[in-house]
Amino acid sequence: FFSETTEEVLISMQTVDLKHSTLEAPWLREIPRPPGFDPNFVQAKDDASSAVSAGKHLAAKQKQVMAIAYGPGKNIMSTAFMLWMSGSSIQIFSLMMTGMALFNPINSIAGINKTFSKYEGEGVDLKIPKLVFLSLQLLALGMALYKCSMMGLLPLTSADWTNYIPHRAALEYAGIPV
Repeated sequence: FFSETTEEVLISMQTVDLKHSTLEAPWLREIPRPPGFDPNFVQAKDDASSAVSAGKHLAAKQKQVMAIAYGPGKNIMSTAFMLWMSGSSIQIFSLMMTGMALFNPINSIAGINKTFSKYEGEGVDLKIPKLVFLSLQLLALGMALYKCSMMGLLPLTSADWTNYIPHRAALEYAGIPV
């Protein structure tokens, strides 16, 4: 709609200064101005409004970081439901679900700095979001370990360790010698 000679001055990503814009198509010039439109109006920018917008920008980034931190919490209930539906018997489907529930939190914990690297150095405090992210991932990992325990895959009872108990040598033998 705009020709190459149009002088558009972008104030921000969302607003356009239409004061100096000239439209080349004659049918576009015939469209009446909207009610209340003042072609001589120029909004003055002051330092106080830019400081407020910088504060809003930082608050928005902090909100985005916290949304990333709470992201694993949205998956906890669906993972728990899938683990419950897979049953406690050792079958291929239950092993795949348990393996997925084990490896996803481990990979996320290993890549925690990569997850939040986009927001480093921008004045956003990342300590609390990283702790929230880590705690939710540990909760998901705990669910997977509990599932492994219920399936009998974790050696938690004393019967699982009887192979490592040394045999005592008998002091006497009873019976008929051969």
